[in-house]
Amino acid sequence: MKFLLKKSLKRLSYACYLILAVWGLLEIAFRRQWIDFYATELNSLNPDTVLHARPEKSRILLLGDSFSAQPYSYVDILRDSLAGTDIINAAVPGTGILEAAIIGADKIKRFPPDVLIYQVYPGNDLWDIRKSYNSPHISRIRNMYWRLSDYSLCLRYLNYISGQFKSRLGASVEKQELKQDIPFSAALYSRREQLLLQAEPTLIEQSIRATGEREKDLDVWFKKMDQIIAALPARTQKIVLLVIPHGVQVNDFYRNNLESLGAGPFGPEIQQPQYPFLVRIQQYYAHQSRVRVYSPLPVFQKNDSTGHRLYFENDPHLNERGHLLLGQAVQGYLRDGVGR
Repeated sequence: MKFLLKKSLKRLSYACYLILAVWGLLEIAFRRQWIDFYATELNSLNPDTVLHARPEKSRILLLGDSFSAQPYSYVDILRDSLAGTDIINAAVPGTGILEAAIIGADKIKRFPPDVLIYQVYPGNDLWDIRKSYNSPHISRIRNMYWRLSDYSLCLRYLNYISGQFKSRLGASVEKQELKQDIPFSAALYSRREQLLLQAEPTLIEQSIRATGEREKDLDVWFKKMDQIIAALPARTQKIVLLVIPHGVQVNDFYRNNLESLGAGPFGPEIQQPQYPFLVRIQQYYAHQSRVRVYSPLPVFQKNDSTGHRLYFENDPHLNERGHLLLGQAVQGYLRDGVGR
């Protein structure tokens, strides 16, 4: 009996070593991008014509998250309006600045841009840097995953792939029907977003205000953004940091909905055009002539109203109307703001 137990423990040890070795190898492969882990996303978001190097054409490279990595988004509006420019959409859903610093280095080499657009979102960009994994309202398994994923990017990638697979099977945490113009309901609202709010009710408020521990996370964001900028060639004339606001910043309709889910409380400063998260980014890059920071918040606040919502009511993303408005706003900014 003792011999069998010893043998079983030995086998278990070998299995653990093997798992750790494979995990470590995958982590290195991901961080060095030995293969294009997001080739499927790149191919699905871009026509073949722009993925083949055409050095004679002007090129915009776009990095971001799910706000930009949509089948239909503001990027399509830009493509229609900037026909003489190749736009490479290298955004990946579910990623943040930690992944973008790696993805960006690879894509910058492959598609040296004249203009880099980096899409920012205060709703979860700081969460992507540091999760809240001590909440008693979240399962131990999820807390453990969040803790480990702060350090292991390949673990995040595996979770992303798992989510994609579950979505195809209809078993995903997120339901596609939430991305429809249906009335707000606490019972229907994005389960993923509710999990974040349960773990950290003040996440959105502290991120927008860049206070508490989230202020330190923004410092990490700056370091990673600096890495992306440092990798850009001399050809890159402009870097546009496109800061898409959270719905609670637009008006009280979204704010009241989120507060009913347990978020906040929100102070009045979150709806100011010059809110702390934005101001800190503007100040940090104020002396870098190539960098521009663009916030469409005033445009959103002017155009969002009853019957003309820009965001889905049960999901934090922009709806078709929101993407159309954002595309038009960014088009105007590229023409009038960056061109000067």
